[in-house]
Amino acid sequence: MFKLEQQEYVREAINWTFIDFSDNQPCIDVIEGKLGVLALLDEESRMPSGTDASFLTKLNTQLAKPEHKAVFKKPRFGNSAFTIAHYALDVTYEVEGFLEKNRDTVPDEQMALLSSSKNTFLKEVLDAALGSKSADGSHPDSPSFSDSGSGGSRRASIIPDPGRQSFIGSSSGSGPKRMGAAAKKPTQGSIFKASLITLMDTLSVTEVHYIRCIKPNEHKKPWEFAPQQVLGQLRACGVLETIRISCAGYPSRWTYEEFAERLVAASIPVVFQLISNYVSDITCLCPLLIGRP
Repeated sequence: MFKLEQQEYVREAINWTFIDFSDNQPCIDVIEGKLGVLALLDEESRMPSGTDASFLTKLNTQLAKPEHKAVFKKPRFGNSAFTIAHYALDVTYEVEGFLEKNRDTVPDEQMALLSSSKNTFLKEVLDAALGSKSADGSHPDSPSFSDSGSGGSRRASIIPDPGRQSFIGSSSGSGPKRMGAAAKKPTQGSIFKASLITLMDTLSVTEVHYIRCIKPNEHKKPWEFAPQQVLGQLRACGVLETIRISCAGYPSRWTYEEFAERLVAASIPVVFQLISNYVSDITCLCPLLIGRP
């Protein structure tokens, strides 16, 4: 977000001195990198002998290095936790239960039984959860629609789950399986990472608008505003930092056409002569309107 703010000045060839800000990329690399937290968690989750303690040992071996010392930290006391310096603040994670939650084990027999159900509502829920193909052949990674038998209503699945495509492929029966070739079950970490990649792909081809939801108080009461709590949320999600960069730069932004239209209305007749000479090039007209060559 901060990079986009300053890169816009560069694209418009504005004389601008870059402002230093806290870059969150090192933290992202520690979590999502090839030997990051999610990768090591998946690796340990797929090992029959994997334990929470061995997962923590791998984290300390791979990430407790000088290049990651600003992001990954070992607590001073105890040997069952690790700390990651997020943008907002440092967060300490207890590793107990990490592997079990990441595996999210559901027996294949139960999944096969649910998928064979003829209950339309249950099949609709499964379609949404698994991101499976709908009757019209839509892509599994995109939101799908399931036809409800009662009333003919159509509901949109807005939570595609690309991480679970391995189950869909194994249950579709699209060809003989090789002996001993077991499908790799998706973990919660792989599902999250696949969903995040899909989200970033979507953001890269759209015009991004950020909406920040601020919690005014801890009691969910109307007309109650906790200033320090709100300030902490604004600081944690980077709003204050963005405002600082915007105020140091050019927070008021008009197009050339808007600028010329507003200024010409309050200008002397000489300006209108300039318009007739430069009407085909609005970018040349605007500097003349403010007295610059």
